[in-house]
Amino acid sequence: MIYLARKFTLISTIFAGTFLLSQPPSSVAVLTKVKGNVQIQKSNSNSEFSLVKAGQLLNHKDIIKTSANAFAVLIYLDDKSMVKLRGNTNLEIQGERIGKSLKKNLEITAGTVRAIVSEQRRGEFSISSPTSVASVKGTDLWFQSDNEEGDAIFCLEGIVQLINNSSGEIVDLLMNQTGVSTPDGNLSVFATVPADIPIDEDDSGQEPKEFRIRFKDSDGAEKVLIIKYN
Repeated sequence: MIYLARKFTLISTIFAGTFLLSQPPSSVAVLTKVKGNVQIQKSNSNSEFSLVKAGQLLNHKDIIKTSANAFAVLIYLDDKSMVKLRGNTNLEIQGERIGKSLKKNLEITAGTVRAIVSEQRRGEFSISSPTSVASVKGTDLWFQSDNEEGDAIFCLEGIVQLINNSSGEIVDLLMNQTGVSTPDGNLSVFATVPADIPIDEDDSGQEPKEFRIRFKDSDGAEKVLIIKYN
């Protein structure tokens, strides 16, 4: 039994840590929770956005968007880093393979996400927007992006390296610090005001639920991934 970033449990007595290698090359994450109108545009097609349910496997360069009052949670398959999407969020999920790890990036065009990131090894984890890039190594943070006003990054734990795309200025955010990056190149850091931190809408107090993902490995044998979540 492997514990996932505080609130998720991944059970696999059949294949342990080989799930990532057994997946199609583009599978990088899975949606574990969906509330409200959450849609996806698959990377391997020119199709329109379509509604998704929990258990949907996500590929490199899939685009996810949430409507107002919607909410979604996804986890990366290599190290169980967790990403929570609030309403009115639009992002592209990326995961390029480096051996058994993934070089992960969330390309957010608008909205708010929380990333609870496992300590990164050879891979990297970043969140990028038209205004900024936040590089993360093992951190809990909120990233709030607006096309006109820019980005606000709330570092809850760990360290975040924040880069302003316009000026190239770089700062390190520590625990309980907020960074504000604007389209005109300004980058500022100050102590976090608790009331400014976005609300986490996850229902962590509920009884655990689970769903199962069936797939075939490279030898054609059927295996099952069981994910329990709150």
